[in-house]
Amino acid sequence: MSLDAFPIARLYDLFNARDLEGFLAMLTPDVEWPDEAEDRVLIGRDAIRVYALETTAPLIARYVPIAFHVEADGRIAALARQLIASAADGSLWSSTRVLHRWTVRENLVARVEIEQNHQDLTFPGIDAMLAGLMARLNAGDVEGALAYFAPDARFIDSFEGGVIESRDDLRAHFAHLFDTIRIRMDLIDYRIETDDRVRMRARVETRGPGGGLWQDDVILIWYRLERGLIVTQDVDDSGRDQTSHEQAADRT
Repeated sequence: MSLDAFPIARLYDLFNARDLEGFLAMLTPDVEWPDEAEDRVLIGRDAIRVYALETTAPLIARYVPIAFHVEADGRIAALARQLIASAADGSLWSSTRVLHRWTVRENLVARVEIEQNHQDLTFPGIDAMLAGLMARLNAGDVEGALAYFAPDARFIDSFEGGVIESRDDLRAHFAHLFDTIRIRMDLIDYRIETDDRVRMRARVETRGPGGGLWQDDVILIWYRLERGLIVTQDVDDSGRDQTSHEQAADRT
């Protein structure tokens, strides 16, 4: 099973739209679904339909998928922000990060596992995304780099100034960047912040058209991801590595 073979993002879209029948159609007839309130497992689409229409009626759950990963056993892991609100007045009851594991059989979901309040600071799907992005940047691959950004990605152009706010802007940005400089970016580390942004430290070397060294520094980049794609980024290329300062502050 691959992420391309199963439309995992579509599953979340249907759930968020409260299209119950559309969502149930993506599950096997004997699907296993955890009822965490009662510490039991629901079996079958009918049981989940009753659960959704009756047990969870006082609330509205919405999920913002952050990143996906196919595990070694074929399960699809999805890191997501879970928002629970009152169905009566829309007031927010809780906002937590969760990990879903979807077992897929014959292109339908057969089992769901849920880990509430997921606290890990890394995620394999983000590992792969960052490695792939840096490989494309280092290769000067415009279309390859574009593939890691959402169509509606929006951020400040730290190279030339201005705002990137369309696919055409993003393509032009990378084309100009790769025509102007040669870049080498190596990941040092990253962590998922409490607000779900990915904070990455990387060593970046840039050289001009003639090969002269323009920059060799550690930079910080904050990415916000949705569906495994970058929707915003914020770059600090001042060369200041804040990690030691932050670690000292954490100890006080």
